[in-house]
Amino acid sequence: MKKYIIYFSIAYLAAMVLMAVIIYFLDIPNGTSVASIMAAGFATASKFVQDQQRVPNAEEKKQLIWGCLISSIMISLISSVIVVLAIFKSISAFSVLSAVPLWVIALAFGFTFLIHYALLALSFGWMSKNVLKGLEKQKKRKS
Repeated sequence: MKKYIIYFSIAYLAAMVLMAVIIYFLDIPNGTSVASIMAAGFATASKFVQDQQRVPNAEEKKQLIWGCLISSIMISLISSVIVVLAIFKSISAFSVLSAVPLWVIALAFGFTFLIHYALLALSFGWMSKNVLKGLEKQKKRKS
């Protein structure tokens, strides 16, 4: 599973950078988190199915979802700290968070966490099944 979590991490980071560039140059609203996790999750699910020629079983699906979720959280936190330090040149920018009640921050993180979990579950469930169907159709056409 480590191979696919690393693959996801690279795809997620690449998608985040691509989305940041698009947002910067086209001046569109920010939605990088959901779009990036969907792209990376779908790419990783496709890679798994292509390599294994099957969908992940229940245990593999659980490992992939949690591993990718932890990876996305770590990448998001690290990139957020880098961006804040690059833009504001100090850690004092984090003091803005002290003005927001802790329960609001916890609720926002929890909601984001649930959305990311659902998107990864969708990737390694529904998307994996669709990729497998596509591979089976390709095999039938070739034979």
